[in-house]
Amino acid sequence: MIRPTLNINGSSADDLIQPRIAAYDALHAAMVALQQVTPNGRDYPGQPDQCVADRQAHYDRLAALMAIATEIIAEAISIKEQIK
Repeated sequence: MIRPTLNINGSSADDLIQPRIAAYDALHAAMVALQQVTPNGRDYPGQPDQCVADRQAHYDRLAALMAIATEIIAEAISIKEQIK
């Protein structure tokens, strides 16, 4: 995780936190959009194994985005906790 340390010569907490919140929001929007393309069995006639494999790949993508979003919001929280 990226954890900048607030200091008098560095960026303000707000300048560090707000872009992370914006990135989190964008990742959330991407996850919502990606949910709309979940593979459906009706689009794989006679190919149930391919459907299962594609659904797994799809869920792996969602999990990767969730992991990044979780890290980014944790960074923002870490920065926020440094404010005195």
